[in-house]
Amino acid sequence: MVPNNTTALSTGFDLECRDNPAGFAFWLNIEALTAILGLPANVTVLWILLRKTTAISSSEVFIMNLAVMDTLICLNAPLDIYNYYFLNDTIVNYLTWFLYNLNVIGGPLFLCCICVERYMAVVHPVTYLGLKSLTYRVLCSAVAWAITVSFSIYLCITGFEFPTYAVSGVISALFIVMVFCNISILRVLRKSAPGRDEIHPMKKKALQMVFTILMIVFVSFFPLVAIFPFQSYFNPMIFQCYISPVCYSLFIPRSCIEALLYLSNVGALSCVQFPCNGMCCVALSPSP
Repeated sequence: MVPNNTTALSTGFDLECRDNPAGFAFWLNIEALTAILGLPANVTVLWILLRKTTAISSSEVFIMNLAVMDTLICLNAPLDIYNYYFLNDTIVNYLTWFLYNLNVIGGPLFLCCICVERYMAVVHPVTYLGLKSLTYRVLCSAVAWAITVSFSIYLCITGFEFPTYAVSGVISALFIVMVFCNISILRVLRKSAPGRDEIHPMKKKALQMVFTILMIVFVSFFPLVAIFPFQSYFNPMIFQCYISPVCYSLFIPRSCIEALLYLSNVGALSCVQFPCNGMCCVALSPSP
């Protein structure tokens, strides 16, 4: 997908990069592929959660909020691409940019909430049982949405002057928390039971699942965390038109991968089965 009109990029960087559109062409291709896979997956996740005959579990509160956010991101993709090629409308630019920033800030925030909850459940199970009320999850979700929407509005008000250090600082903090939680979970799960030399098969499956989630976290967030502090060492045009859009485009596939993981965990994907079952699942599957 190569644009034939480079005078108005929906990402807001058109003035600097209209003659160097390769980075944003990569962005749009990733966005289109994610929307094709992610929209039906996230809608299915919401359909499963909303049709449950039993009450929603505490861990599913974050999963539902993340699915809502990812659905918005996937719906944003066709609008963004259409505006990129045909409309070149400023108002639509702001709208698509606002929705994209939900992914940049809200996605890591809710994923961090899920990682912290799983960390508490596995590493501090006694404390977790005392904090299992839905009220805490709903309150955390409301705070996360308030932060996400406020941050997204701020980024739009700044007129696309992307505050890279502010964003990378927030992402870096969330990234460190997620890595710490997942590594701590891995350390606990690797311990074999007393009197046994081998790890329980259920724990082995959970280890594989946590490792998968950890890799998603690294691929999605590490490039931005690692590269953006060294922005001043790059040629401004190269960084703005190539490195920056590629790094931010890596955020987008997360919107479909996490939904597919959840669907696999609950048995809704017969053709794709990820290694996760029962109580030992520490990623995106619901708590019993």
